[in-house]
Amino acid sequence: MGTQYRVYDKSGDLRKIIDKKHEKKLEQNEWLKGVTCFILNDKAEVLVEKRANTELTPGQLDLCSGHLDNDETPTQAMIRELREELGIELEEAINVMKITPKEIPFEFNNNGRTLRFLINVFCLKSKNIEIKQQEEEVANVCWVPLEECFELIRTGQTKFPSDYDYEEIFQKVREICNNDKGSQNKENNR
Repeated sequence: MGTQYRVYDKSGDLRKIIDKKHEKKLEQNEWLKGVTCFILNDKAEVLVEKRANTELTPGQLDLCSGHLDNDETPTQAMIRELREELGIELEEAINVMKITPKEIPFEFNNNGRTLRFLINVFCLKSKNIEIKQQEEEVANVCWVPLEECFELIRTGQTKFPSDYDYEEIFQKVREICNNDKGSQNKENNR
């Protein structure tokens, strides 16, 4: 058995389970679940990816993002995506924090087709993230100043819809960026 996706309605009720290869055949009222993550360094920068020539949003700017596979929880999916796309080791990836209390319904434009996802947003702050990008999905990565990243998202220069009010999310990311507690707690637990 390969990768399967759970298909939901917009309110998050499970409708059916499909094989990954049937993702392009979803109806207009069918949604998948996904995750995305603001990865922060100690210079108040966000890691931004340029998508490789994949079937999903090729060439667009993105954060580390992906589907929930099989019966994963959002946190499990985010940890897996951090490892797969960017080579972030489990010891680092488990520090990821969910910053949205509920899933956000986003509609992405993909080569003239609309993809619908219920997205959980995460944040990961680290001083020493070592990146090993997966070339099949990630063409390039760069560190972008926090507010510049927010502006890219706000103005539709990323794969994220420009018609959403991101300010609450941005404020939570600013708070995490300005709070050194996360790295202090990690040091105290060693």
